Amino acid sequence: MIDSSKVEKSFKFNFLNKFNLILIQDPDNINFSKKDFKIVSKLKPTNKTLNKLIFAFNVCRNVKSNAIVITKNYKTIGIGSGQPSRLDSCKIAINKMKKFQKINDGDEILAASDAFFPFVDGIEKLVQAGVSVIVQPSGSKNDKEIIKFANQTNTILVFSKTRHFNH
Repeated sequence: MIDSSKVEKSFKFNFLNKFNLILIQDPDNINFSKKDFKIVSKLKPTNKTLNKLIFAFNVCRNVKSNAIVITKNYKTIGIGSGQPSRLDSCKIAINKMKKFQKINDGDEILAASDAFFPFVDGIEKLVQAGVSVIVQPSGSKNDKEIIKFANQTNTILVFSKTRHFNH
């Protein structure tokens, strides 16, 4: 029997060994609060919605790269990940949501992305599927275009200061 009750949980690095190479990453273990996010859309989230968004973003950190997580009422209802295209991950998450979850008019559907959307197409797919609140890290050269689209579609858009990218 191994007793791990006294093991410190402050990991300094994560190691991934593939193809005789080692990838060293800082662990993705930040405890997020509202101050870690910036509301960039004209439409603002309520405190309750912002808490739901933080939940979605926390789930997203544990999904493989190019992760898209769709949630409703603190429940994960669609996940797409591991694709070479963020748009493909959006499509997979939407298909899972539609297959396994009944969506009603008025349901607040949220989406989280582990990295920025490089183009409007991913957010457009999510909005067409009923997503009304999105969180993503900032940093794309097209951030202004993404914000403009969110405002045109009355979508709440929140930027994170932190990027998840789980390889």
